[in-house]
Amino acid sequence: MAIDRTPWNALVDDDGSNLVGTVWNKDKIKTVILDPIDAAFVTPTYGNWTPIDESGAGLAFANALGKWVLQGRLVHIWGNLGYPGTSNGLQAKIGGLPYVNALGFTTGFYLTYGGGHTLHLPNGVASIVIMNPTSLALRLNSEMSGQSVVFAGSYLIS
Repeated sequence: MAIDRTPWNALVDDDGSNLVGTVWNKDKIKTVILDPIDAAFVTPTYGNWTPIDESGAGLAFANALGKWVLQGRLVHIWGNLGYPGTSNGLQAKIGGLPYVNALGFTTGFYLTYGGGHTLHLPNGVASIVIMNPTSLALRLNSEMSGQSVVFAGSYLIS
């Protein structure tokens, strides 16, 4: 929704006589009040994404669905997928995120359903690694075999 600037446009600067216009100096209001308000109301962008296997094993996730919202530099994602039955020993990685995580911003996620895992988004990548929540050891595809993963998280982009 656009911000209504009708009251702003109705303001008239004082001509110096203290008899004409308003007590507000429009230039000061613009930089002190209006610019920060405009910055706070960034119109979000919405989209869908498909979580994919980035482990290198070529796994096909079942029911892989993802959504995202971009507001300024902040991305909110959520999704779900099902791991196929596999004995593959490569590190479990979920890819296909809509944006790359900004360098210098490591982001943690919490798995909201299934298996008891922590999801982590490393610096400068667009893929999530899956870890054991107590040891922080990276999970293998074989450990994720047959499990459902439902997740949500937020991260910054450059």
